[in-house]
Amino acid sequence: MATLPVKLSKGEMISPMFIFESKYRHCMGEYFILQAVIISAVYISILFMIVPAIVLSLSWMLAVYLLVGKGMNWALCLSESNRLMMGYKLKVFFLKFVVGFVLFLAYYILFQILSDASGLLVFISLVYLLVSVCIMLSVDAVIYRELVLSEDKVEEAKPEEAL
Repeated sequence: MATLPVKLSKGEMISPMFIFESKYRHCMGEYFILQAVIISAVYISILFMIVPAIVLSLSWMLAVYLLVGKGMNWALCLSESNRLMMGYKLKVFFLKFVVGFVLFLAYYILFQILSDASGLLVFISLVYLLVSVCIMLSVDAVIYRELVLSEDKVEEAKPEEAL
């Protein structure tokens, strides 16, 4: 699932079988170390109130995508993600908050309309959950494209500096 926003941001076609490619098996150890570090740090920061946990999770939100997209090691992914998110955390927070609120509001309206048909509501809820996850992954793809891929294009456009 972590590779979906990377592939979407590059405009690549997504095949359901791409998750079995060998290049993803090579970074599984790094992926699990990265996830353990992120989860541990965010849970510990929750002890200091909720705001540091939100800031830390926003700082490191691109780390997994950098790991699978650029092949960096887990420690470099954390520092690079933090560097890329400098100055954008508030914008990303509000973007994700607004998209999440709109999705919640749409689900609430749908729930109120279909509250009489319980069997249909369960099916619609599952489909809606799948669509919501796809939308949120698409938001992550846009963030990745704007912060990571646009920076790569700027670096490629710079002329080589002479020694």
